[in-house]
Parts: sequence; structure tokens; C-alpha cells
Amino acid sequence: MIRYSTITTKDPAYAREKELRDRILRRPLGLTLSGKDLQGEDEQIHIVAMDEQGSVVGCVLVAFAEERAKIRQIAVDEGHQGRGVGTQLIKTAEQAALDRNVRTLMLHARVTAREFFEKLGYKAASGVFTEVTIPHVAMEKRCN
Repeated sequence: MIRYSTITTKDPAYAREKELRDRILRRPLGLTLSGKDLQGEDEQIHIVAMDEQGSVVGCVLVAFAEERAKIRQIAVDEGHQGRGVGTQLIKTAEQAALDRNVRTLMLHARVTAREFFEKLGYKAASGVFTEVTIPHVAMEKRCN
């Protein structure tokens, strides 16, 4: 069973979250999480998915600016992909935004993940652009 919870950067699980993000999002591109990637994370919401052993198998961050929330750095361990973990992480992130009375969510999706976000109600808000060396598209969703 997967447990979803919010952590802070002071939580011991934060190190495991960073390792997952680095392994899933950066290393395949020949990159590593940098200090710049981690700037401002103290003010962001960190949602993690943990298995029965306490391993972080998924995560997503939510940054807030004015009346918008930006979903960023969603990562799911390879062994847990396709099992609804990513969907539940996004739904939990959306609820966190709604709890702060934020109704507009945005994200930069890898082009390969665009269909995943479209199924969750996100719509393209830009053309394709390059971020962290690969094609992305800005996407938005209005929640009620």
C-alpha cells in the first residue's frame, strides 16, 4: 500500500525525495540536481508517496506565486509507474493548491508526458520549448 504525505525539507524523507528526483529526472539526461534546482524549496510543498518499507517511490513539488501554483519535479520510481501513483500525486498537489484558495495550476511537462497531463485536465498553454535539455510544453488547469 502506498501512503501519500506532505513533508518539509527538514524531514528525513527529503533526502530520499531528492535522490528519486535525481535518479528519475536528471541522471537519464546526463545531469544532476543542482543547488539552483533546490533553491526556494523550503517554501514549496513536497508531497511524497511511500511504500510499506518507507521508501520514497514518488514525489511532486508545488510552488506558489500570487494566485497560481506551479507543479514541478514530479517523479515516480520505475517499478511503480503505471500504477496510479503519478495520478494520485497530481490530485494531492491540486488539493493542496485548492486548500490555499489557488485555482490556477500550471506546469512544464516533458513532451513525452503531455498525454498523461491532458488526461488529468491540463491544456497546453505554449508551444514546445527546451528545458533541462529536452522538449517541454507549458500546461495549465483551472480547478474549482
